[in-house]
Amino acid sequence: MRLVRSSARAAAIVFLLTVALGLPAAAAAQAGGTKDKSKDNKKSDDTPVSLRIHVVGGEKQEPVVNASVYLRFQEKHALLFLLHKKSKVELDLKTDDKGYASFNQLPQGKVLIQVVAPGWQTFGEYYALHEDKQTILIKLHKPKTRWY
Repeated sequence: MRLVRSSARAAAIVFLLTVALGLPAAAAAQAGGTKDKSKDNKKSDDTPVSLRIHVVGGEKQEPVVNASVYLRFQEKHALLFLLHKKSKVELDLKTDDKGYASFNQLPQGKVLIQVVAPGWQTFGEYYALHEDKQTILIKLHKPKTRWY
């Protein structure tokens, strides 16, 4: 008798979850034929950013050549309507002979910039990308250990 009650309870829970999760999917499928007006009105947050990073080092602020520049930012994707999944997107590039690294077509928002170069301390800091064209100056320092 207990087995019957627990299986009936489990069946009721499965039914309620199916109805709760199935209705938004059915509504979305039915509304799929209509045009979404929010996509037509693009916000200023959707404009891509052209980012230029200038990496210099030392007291004389000389350009750091061939430094690895990593960008990490997060994109939010709605999973169903309750859960949010964040996937990290990562880009990497090397600096040129003048110490510049350029990235185009980046989304606006918060980004982690990391710079790694031999003979220099590793740099990492968060920045907000909000302008169409943005230049960031990064100053590297010599390591403080005597082992280098």
